[in-house]
Amino acid sequence: MIKKLIAMFALCAIPSFAHAEVTEVKLGVFAHNTKLLNQKNGGKEKGPDIEGQVIFSPIEKLDFMGSPRPLVVASLNTQGETSFGGVGLTWEFKPTKKVTFEPFLGLVYHNGKHLDNPYAPSDSVNRAYANAHYLMLGSRELFWLGVSAGYEIKPDLKIYGIYEHLSHGQILHSGVNEGVDNIGILIGKKF
Repeated sequence: MIKKLIAMFALCAIPSFAHAEVTEVKLGVFAHNTKLLNQKNGGKEKGPDIEGQVIFSPIEKLDFMGSPRPLVVASLNTQGETSFGGVGLTWEFKPTKKVTFEPFLGLVYHNGKHLDNPYAPSDSVNRAYANAHYLMLGSRELFWLGVSAGYEIKPDLKIYGIYEHLSHGQILHSGVNEGVDNIGILIGKKF
């Protein structure tokens, strides 16, 4: 059921992307699986992530939602840990001429090694080790959400501080849901 909903979301997004123009490309580096908000599960995976985002012009049919801009995201973990890619929407708010505040929400697919604990409850030693050391995300499909704050260096160049969270939220799957918190810096080139 959930996979069908994700497929429907992706199919609905295709016409929007087909008529949208690329307005910005962002590239940056992230601290992966931080303990910023997730003290229990943060730090189970290591290495920086290299992330890229392609932002498109606003979807006119979604003006009632504040004119979100569709985007495509890809994030590669440099240590072979969890990487992801997907699609989403972002909103841009400008409290000042040079500062932006940009919340975002999307759906991503990841390649993490462990979805659930691979050991039976009766294997308490290995199960405890897995719980302490493996990042278990519960499903391949995850929500991707967060916020960035940007500062305009030049009219076509911005620097962003960003927080992102990945989780199935007990909506896309039930059971294990440790989630991932990443923080990073992106450079954005506007077109």
